[in-house]
Amino acid sequence: MNIAMVTGAASGLGQEIAGDLLRRGWQLLLPVRSAGRAEALVALAAALGAPRPVVVEVDLGEPGAVRMLCGQVARYGPLDLVVNNAAVGGGIDVSQREVVSTGTELRMAVNAVTPHLIARELAPHLGEHGRIVQVGSAGQMALDLTDLNNEQGYDGITAYCRSKLALIMSAMELAEAGVPVNVVHPAREMPTRIVADGGWPIASTLDDGTLAVLRVALDSALSGVKGVYFNRFDQADPHEQALDTQARRRVVSWLDQAAAL
Repeated sequence: MNIAMVTGAASGLGQEIAGDLLRRGWQLLLPVRSAGRAEALVALAAALGAPRPVVVEVDLGEPGAVRMLCGQVARYGPLDLVVNNAAVGGGIDVSQREVVSTGTELRMAVNAVTPHLIARELAPHLGEHGRIVQVGSAGQMALDLTDLNNEQGYDGITAYCRSKLALIMSAMELAEAGVPVNVVHPAREMPTRIVADGGWPIASTLDDGTLAVLRVALDSALSGVKGVYFNRFDQADPHEQALDTQARRRVVSWLDQAAAL
């Protein structure tokens, strides 16, 4: 039986990805803030006769909680797939800077530190052909290497775009260490909370995004491919800062430090 962990599966794209895997008969591990948010997927599994998802309550903004999550999930290994889809967008009020309990700015914490930590912790518990897929974005902005915690001149959209570039940098560095991880921009504006909060018009369906993510997750033609950024179905060049080795290693060192708090 195939086993996958999908974050951010309570709604939107993550729920669609998880639903597709359930229809394929996969065993799912679902980290959610509260168990009630996974009810729709638990009901879908029952209706399909699929294995009942394992629901784990966790705050994905807190590194200590994420480390505990990884310890729990590792017991279900070997894992075939990890999809880090959970993310925080720019917010309704983009001037409002938020932090998690460790002091890390919220968007960097959830969108970059957490998936980096999960990939690092769960990589040893993947099966022979296991993969990690980080859901990224074509919206990438250069990080201020002197202000990685986004303390100066705060803007939520900028913080979001910086976090998505940091996610790519993480994948590139982890891949050099042998971790089978890639990043994919699934589709343009889909009907998700992030898009709704930003007030952007819908440009794609959730199915559009799901197809792109599952292609990177499951396509046998991509077996062995790692450290790559995909814009939907195509390998693409990330923001040029991701290609700067010194900048990349500086950012990933910061992610490691934030993950250790």
